[in-house]
Amino acid sequence: MTEEKVGWIGLGNMGLPMARNLQRKGYHVTVLGHSRREPVEIMKREGASEASSPSELARNCNVIFSIVWDKEQTDEVIFGNNGLWQELGENHTLIIASTLTPGYCVGLAERAKREKGTVVLDAPVSGGPWGAEARTLSFMVGGSEQGYQRCKPYFEAMGKNIFYTGGIGTGQAAKLVNNVMALVNAMTAFEAITLAKRAGIQTQTMLEIAKVSTGDSYLVHNWDVTMKGLKGFPRLTGVNKDLLYALDYAGSLDLKLPIVGLVAQLEPVLPE
Repeated sequence: MTEEKVGWIGLGNMGLPMARNLQRKGYHVTVLGHSRREPVEIMKREGASEASSPSELARNCNVIFSIVWDKEQTDEVIFGNNGLWQELGENHTLIIASTLTPGYCVGLAERAKREKGTVVLDAPVSGGPWGAEARTLSFMVGGSEQGYQRCKPYFEAMGKNIFYTGGIGTGQAAKLVNNVMALVNAMTAFEAITLAKRAGIQTQTMLEIAKVSTGDSYLVHNWDVTMKGLKGFPRLTGVNKDLLYALDYAGSLDLKLPIVGLVAQLEPVLPE
């Protein structure tokens, strides 16, 4: 084991396999106590420690990953009761791996540097739970280049494609752009496959047609693994969140995205 102690907040479908892979690469991981005990117990059985609060976690770890659902949950773990903010200092690096907005991460990084001397990186990921399991995730990292280089080994322990995108917030911008392309395509593909099935065409036949035709896409080539990963989640709530974040960011740049705006209003449902 290395002597590095890494704090981890967020043990959901993405966070748990990411934290496990980090631990398997020799880093001692301390996880935050969670309302769902199962992922915490999995990590502890594999050698992780548990903190009872974000502030306790920050007292014991200098590098901290946060991969919770949204801005509100991120604010809670940082600024809430017994939050990270109480213990953050110049020896800390805080890595935001959630998909949030560039503006949120810019504001957080500026405040953390000014008030605490803490380095903040935004490092959202792409690849889904299956990519998190297989260590094939893509990381899009924004922040100081020095901070990126220091933390690159952590990203490499969990992912395959590591991109430094520039200043703070650019990681989130890259992730939102990627998600706009992926999610709008996915919504269209789900509807198209539903249409094909209603027309009496087998799903696999339609996918093989698309692979060698103009309907080709990442989703077409990864349909089975995507459907497996989404099993049990017929309503893709993350679609709306990420597209709304993208619209918010585009608005801050005085840019209109009418197609994204339309898709963001829809209720995404997987094909039958």
